[in-house]
Amino acid sequence: MDASVAELLDLLDVSSQGEGLFLGGPGPSAHSRVFGGQLLGQALAAASFSVPEGSVCHSLHAYFLRPGKPGRPTEYEVSVMRDGRRLAARKVAAVQRDELVFELTASFEPDSPGPEHAEPSLDAPAPETFPPEAARMQPWLEKLPPELQKLARNSPIEFIEIDARDWHDHTPSAAPVRVWRRVRDRLPDDPALHRCVLAYASDMGALEPAMRAVGLARGDSDLQLASLDHALWFHRPFRCDEWLLFSVWPVSVGSGRGLCRGLVHSRDGRHVASYTQEAMVRPRLPNSD
Repeated sequence: MDASVAELLDLLDVSSQGEGLFLGGPGPSAHSRVFGGQLLGQALAAASFSVPEGSVCHSLHAYFLRPGKPGRPTEYEVSVMRDGRRLAARKVAAVQRDELVFELTASFEPDSPGPEHAEPSLDAPAPETFPPEAARMQPWLEKLPPELQKLARNSPIEFIEIDARDWHDHTPSAAPVRVWRRVRDRLPDDPALHRCVLAYASDMGALEPAMRAVGLARGDSDLQLASLDHALWFHRPFRCDEWLLFSVWPVSVGSGRGLCRGLVHSRDGRHVASYTQEAMVRPRLPNSD
């Protein structure tokens, strides 16, 4: 197995400490704060371990309360909100050194048939029509600091930016941002694991459309960007080791916050998930948290 994928699986394999307490590994330490997708994936994994066999997550809602410290393990305290005939709900508190850094609620239910309606997929060039990964990545990597270059090269998620643009392009655009993503090696068949991986990946680039909508760019160094809350709904079965199309729109930017809405479709056009994320988008303030 690819080493980066093995590390991702190890990261999501939170260990039970008994009495609803789980411990998640520290993950990469190149960032100044814990990657939000790590908290989403680990918290969902902890909640998933606590529900009856056959139940899978159909929705989650989360708040990023404090910046998690990289290099430290995180404790996940799972509490039962409901155990009904079909539906189960869990609340997860993520704690580092007695500080609450993140909170998640998730609802679970066994998959069952029913009426069908879904949003169609946006048109997108097939992944095979793009250059090989090394050729795609090199111009992008050259714009990153050395420590982030290493992190990007070791990412377990391969991606293709369909609507890529220069890091210093300040042209306002409210167009959707489309990205193909997949885990770069075969995963086990467990549906709960694939949901945890998608939760991890859904925090990648979730703010980009809001920045573009108001003419901000990734290369701007005077911005303060931080995830505030995140919601994710799972609609249909999927595999994260197959190409998934993430299409994300800016919904609102104002009062120092940006809200984006995303859809996830499989290669054959099935609408498999939806998500929203709000984040802080404002000039950097002195001594701001």
